[in-house]
Amino acid sequence: MSNSLTKTDVTPRSTKSELSRSLKIHRSQLDGFLNKTGAPAPDAKKRYDVREVAAFISAQGGANSLDTLRGARLEEVKLRCEKLRRELDRDAGKTVLRSDVDELHGKMALRLKSLLYSKLENEMPPKMAGCDALALRRYGRELADELVTRLGGDIDQWVTV
Repeated sequence: MSNSLTKTDVTPRSTKSELSRSLKIHRSQLDGFLNKTGAPAPDAKKRYDVREVAAFISAQGGANSLDTLRGARLEEVKLRCEKLRRELDRDAGKTVLRSDVDELHGKMALRLKSLLYSKLENEMPPKMAGCDALALRRYGRELADELVTRLGGDIDQWVTV
């Protein structure tokens, strides 16, 4: 039997650093487990039995089991990848932040409201004094066309932002 270990072999007794690497958990998490009552004790050289520590951590169950920790880490990586994908899509112009759209809608609504009040309160009464139905209809059409043109300009501005 050979005493030499390959890189893939795990020594039966390991330091905390070696343990955290082989169990694939952060050193602070390992310290948290080893500080619990009933945790395996180190030998005189401050080395731990890898199998005992792994069994102890798994026996803790719930959020502290190795599988749950690895699953949580995997979920975190997935979420980070999704966030990065959304940021890249936004930078490429494929998506827009909802807050940006809401801000634009607010600006457009204020402009439209201002235009409507200006036309209906200030311009319409003098133009409509003594007009017949045909003149009222013509003015209504002009107002609608101007509103659509202004709104279209706002939308074009938003598309180029």
